[in-house]
Amino acid sequence: MRNNRLILVALLFLGLINFPLISLFDTSKTVGGVPVIYAYCLGVWFVVIALTGLILNDKNKK
Repeated sequence: MRNNRLILVALLFLGLINFPLISLFDTSKTVGGVPVIYAYCLGVWFVVIALTGLILNDKNKK
């Protein structure tokens, strides 16, 4: 079950950083002085790391 969740997170990550979706954030605007595309990539990266950590530290290891 845990391996299936990790595979799902990996596929989600690949989908979120794929070209058609990431090109939506390729603008000249900034968020707090950081280009939007960098903020998006770092946000996606943080979410994937957090999800992976939650899956690996699950107390109900099945």
